[in-house]
Amino acid sequence: MKEISTKYGQLKGISNIEYYADGALKECKLSEYCEIKTGYGILIPQYDEEDVRRKYKRSISFYENGNIQSISFHKQVSIETSIGKLPAEFASFYENGNVKRIFPLNGKITGYWTEQNEYEFGEKLNFNLKLGNFNMKIIGINFYEYGGVKSLTLWPKDFINVPTHYGIIETRIGISLYENGNIKSCEPRKQIPIKTIIGELHAFDYEAIGLNGDRNSLNFSEDGTVKSLKTSLEKITIKDVFGKVKIHEPGLRPNNFNDLITDVVPLNIQFSSDKIKINEEEYNLKDNEFHIDKFVRALA
Repeated sequence: MKEISTKYGQLKGISNIEYYADGALKECKLSEYCEIKTGYGILIPQYDEEDVRRKYKRSISFYENGNIQSISFHKQVSIETSIGKLPAEFASFYENGNVKRIFPLNGKITGYWTEQNEYEFGEKLNFNLKLGNFNMKIIGINFYEYGGVKSLTLWPKDFINVPTHYGIIETRIGISLYENGNIKSCEPRKQIPIKTIIGELHAFDYEAIGLNGDRNSLNFSEDGTVKSLKTSLEKITIKDVFGKVKIHEPGLRPNNFNDLITDVVPLNIQFSSDKIKINEEEYNLKDNEFHIDKFVRALA
């Protein structure tokens, strides 16, 4: 097994090595105990599969300049962040060394270790954010480069109440925040009425997938007004100054697992001060009339 010297210490028992084009170490897997001396203290990268629930793809990765990019820890550790110490089994870092992402758990979901097992293994954490205080388990947290929470990813079974200009929104999957702490986006747990510049629309995305809280279907500007949303419940009729009519409504497509079921494809609507964009088509507010009706799925 190879050994390589880094600015953080000696790496031993190296395998599964990848290099950058200039020969710098990019990432590797370890099979021996190694101590990494960092600004967060002495850290121990993962070096075996003793814990059968843990993922073991790579132990450590680096930027091309040799700074640490990510570490899979051998045992859960506490990492100091802009909001206090957080438990981590995996963490990634910006090139300047600041924390980028933290995953309290980094388990491997299999037939022997389920998502529910992993959820029960986690612990509730306290978050004191500008939009409110939360005490809950999370899948992961993302930070801005110079501090501040960028996003939170929730477990599929959990939700939080997020205060907005449009009332309290029950949110699933996750939230993202601006650097000043204001809400940037969230994923509504159920249909929520939003008053927009063209009328009231119900924000909800049936297709939302809970990969992370970085991107969500309901987005806000920094002043808290709606920036974009997805709706599966309304169709929008547009009439221009010449009387020409255009109708936008949610689409339908076969379900990936059952040909007898159709899934709703929501409208994606973006708002600005003088225009809106529906899917890929843009309309000036002053040149068009907008009428909103309930979307009714056609019977097969």
